[in-house]
Amino acid sequence: MYVKVINPKTDGSKKYNNSRSCIPLVKYLSKEDQAKGVNRELFFNHERDTFTPLEVIRIIDNNCPKIEKHEAKFYSLVIAPRTDEIKHLKNDKVKLKAYVREVMDIYGENFNGKNGSNKNLSGKDIVYFAKIEDNRYYKRGDPEVKEGKAKAGDLVPGDNTHIHIIVSRQDKTQVMKLSPLVNDKKLFYREQFKLKSCEHFDKHYRYEGAGKELERHIVMRDGTIPERIAYVEKEAQKHIEELESRHQNDWLDQLGAGSNQPQHEQPSTQKKRKRKPNTGL
Repeated sequence: MYVKVINPKTDGSKKYNNSRSCIPLVKYLSKEDQAKGVNRELFFNHERDTFTPLEVIRIIDNNCPKIEKHEAKFYSLVIAPRTDEIKHLKNDKVKLKAYVREVMDIYGENFNGKNGSNKNLSGKDIVYFAKIEDNRYYKRGDPEVKEGKAKAGDLVPGDNTHIHIIVSRQDKTQVMKLSPLVNDKKLFYREQFKLKSCEHFDKHYRYEGAGKELERHIVMRDGTIPERIAYVEKEAQKHIEELESRHQNDWLDQLGAGSNQPQHEQPSTQKKRKRKPNTGL
């Protein structure tokens, strides 16, 4: 599971410029609508499944009365399930929307005050709109484009279902400013947000993989040497225990199979006498 907070300063795309209206981003996220016609995917949030692009623009742009002109007015998130995760969900759009709403609950829970106390927010306190997209397009920085195998803007083959989210800088009360790009883990810890989102998918959708992979990545990248050693030792011990358990179960299965086999009759130790033919004499 790929969960990311897009940084407009490093992304390099003008559509993510969040110091102005969200019109360019909403327009970009509506690019698949024309081809789909009545089957297009509309925006959704915590309460409703259908919002038009105009509604999204109006609500996001008007939810920042206390934001200065040079400040961010909204942020962009991306949730991109892996191919095996999409297959696990059978590409069920209802389940995808449910998961997005759960991620936005985790997003709200991740905000803390300057004193470290939790703000006790959930998705219903956040002004956001999400949209499911089925296609992904090659970018200039992709290896395939650099190698000349594809052109920027070409459709990437395969199942590329993902979700874009536009989230307002201010909460619904227009009192709190919420920034997921703040450089202070105490206020918003991005890696923890990503990890919790992946672990939630693993646990609540009965899938194993996303949370473990991200946890290992974070520890190996940010952890101290003792933390890395402890993590590797813990994973090695888990692996050993799993192997031992598997071998024990295999042995028990074999033992059970042996005891269930039908027992063959033992041959008699006494030889049967051969009966002489009746000659009538």
